[in-house]
Amino acid sequence: MVSAKMIDASDEWKKRYVSRIPHSFEYAGYTWAGMATNADKIISLKDRQFGPDDVVIASYPKSGTTWASEVLSAIAHEGDINLIRTVKINDRVPWIESDDSSLAANFPGLSSLRKRLLYVARNPKDLAVSYFHFHQMAKFLGLQNGNDSQQVKFICYEDMKIDLMREMESLEELVGISLSMEQRKEVVNHSSFDSMKCNKMTNREGNMLLDQSRARFMRKGIVGDWKNYFTVAQSEAFDELYQKEMKGSGLNFQFE
Repeated sequence: MVSAKMIDASDEWKKRYVSRIPHSFEYAGYTWAGMATNADKIISLKDRQFGPDDVVIASYPKSGTTWASEVLSAIAHEGDINLIRTVKINDRVPWIESDDSSLAANFPGLSSLRKRLLYVARNPKDLAVSYFHFHQMAKFLGLQNGNDSQQVKFICYEDMKIDLMREMESLEELVGISLSMEQRKEVVNHSSFDSMKCNKMTNREGNMLLDQSRARFMRKGIVGDWKNYFTVAQSEAFDELYQKEMKGSGLNFQFE
């Protein structure tokens, strides 16, 4: 059973965690990292309108956001891998909550956000391990010791890992671009974990907010790494809490 004592301890750890995030602030029930964005930027998002060709990628951190971004960017450039290899991913797929470029400033907003939306999810145990390692390098987090017209695609990290080629057609449909089989194979090969890990345009190398001497942004990219970190007791407690909080969600993640 998840005891009241454990929940109280969790609340206390959350307070300690938030207190260590530099310049953090609360808005709309969320805690935001002040080194990566600010309240004015977040508030301004609700007044922006997205255009008919814009695609928004939404996810919890470390769910496969960068991976999905690279795949959709390659599709949007019609499989021209040579072109996207010359442009950093944060210039091709900016974080709208933190980007100051004219691209982000001209994004039309959130009232039409669901027109083309890709939501990326990952099994929460692997996500927790990946996020733990991300904290070793993420300076901005503090170093811790619908309607009928909607086009919404829900995709799981594990599904992309099992067979990205199988997911390509629906992703192309979301972007509005149809690739040839040759282009599709190019995108899948380019978007493999090993390829992206060595690609300076994708692996966030040189990003001043990330200290990759402490941990790599692209670390393992596997399913089931949580078993190398969770104790049996931690896994059982996690499972119990997960079942309680996610009951009825319809989500069925592959954990290994």
